[in-house]
Amino acid sequence: MGTTRYLGVTGLAERLGLTRHAVEKWRRRYPSGSAHPFPEPDVEIDGGVPGWLPSRLPEIERWREGMPGRGAGGGRPPASAVEPALEDWERELLDGGPSTSD
Repeated sequence: MGTTRYLGVTGLAERLGLTRHAVEKWRRRYPSGSAHPFPEPDVEIDGGVPGWLPSRLPEIERWREGMPGRGAGGGRPPASAVEPALEDWERELLDGGPSTSD
């Protein structure tokens, strides 16, 4: 029987292109029982060191894709969405009058 290899928080973060702090934050922010729980580890060693089987990476990536996106729930809209487009006559006023290059 071979040794089963697991990914810890650091290994999981490296595979996802993140820091271990991001993974730890997700585990705290999205516990089991929450609306979008982070996948539970397959093993816990020495009283709480989590480990996930590498084969679960696709599941964890799907979980990540299902997270609310940046700015979900509002946030400040970009200026282009708030400021109306200027009419030609408004642009002329701001530029100091009609253009004389015609």
